[in-house]
Order: sequence, then structure tokens, then C-alpha cells
Amino acid sequence: MASLQYQRVWVAGDFLTASSSSHCGGSGGAHFNSSYGGSHAYTTGVVSQKCLDCICRHGSGCRPLGCKWEVIANACGYFQLMEQYWKDCGRPGGSMTACALDLHCSSRCVQNYMSRFIGYSGCAHNCESYARIHAGGPKGCQHSSTLHYWRAIENLGCSANS
Repeated sequence: MASLQYQRVWVAGDFLTASSSSHCGGSGGAHFNSSYGGSHAYTTGVVSQKCLDCICRHGSGCRPLGCKWEVIANACGYFQLMEQYWKDCGRPGGSMTACALDLHCSSRCVQNYMSRFIGYSGCAHNCESYARIHAGGPKGCQHSSTLHYWRAIENLGCSANS
């Protein structure tokens, strides 16, 4: 197994310019400016950019956190992905950890997961359902145990129709 190396890089804001479009290659990318002043590149899909941003902020402060044990498995990265979730979203990015630590890949994983399971869930196609599925699995939107997660997402400024 190859080991990953990480470097911390600091960038002075004076040298950056804002743009309404991405200068990166590839398709399916989108930029979303969150209410707290950050700018994150999420992939597009069934989950809105605002809803993805709330899920990202709740899970990690929208930072590429390293893996840590969470009740049943390691949770990693921006969206606190777990191995089974990553497998269910189509295994993008080569490995679960590599994908979880890459914002574009991990948001693509969330989009894929929701596209796959929202019809199966029997729930509305909205931010509340997506957040609860993210927290509780394919039918998480039907379980009362995911309501606390949804309340935390609401407290970050998202509504069911976000």
C-alpha cells in the first residue's frame, strides 16, 4: 500500500483573483460561495450547491480531515466518507481516502450516492432527505435517528428546499 504525503501550503489572498467560472479542466464542476466567505468547488448533480455546502461544513468545517473512527467505521475528508458509502457511490478517485480528501471527488461521490438512492428511499428530492440519507444510509431519510443531523444542517442555514 502506498503512503500518502501531505503538505500544508499557505497562499496570500492578495495574489488570487475571483472568477465566476472555473479555470480547471474537466466537466461537472461548479463553484459555490458559502455564507461564511469560503469558496468551494463542488460537482453538480441532484444535490444543490447550498445543500452540499451545509453538509460539508457540518461534517468537517469543509476541510480535508484525516480519517478517524466513528462508531462503525473510519470517516474521512470533507464529507466524512466511510468505506461502504464510497463503494456505493461508485469508488471514484482510486481509493476511499484519496477521494475523501479531494473536494471535487468527494462531492462527486455524494452526488452519485444520492442519485443512486433517492428514488429507493421513498423520500422527497430535497436537502432534508439528502442530508438524512448522507447521515443514515439509503433509507436514512425515514429514520428518526437522523433528525438530529438534519437539525444541525438547518442551523447552518439550509432548508428542505435549499
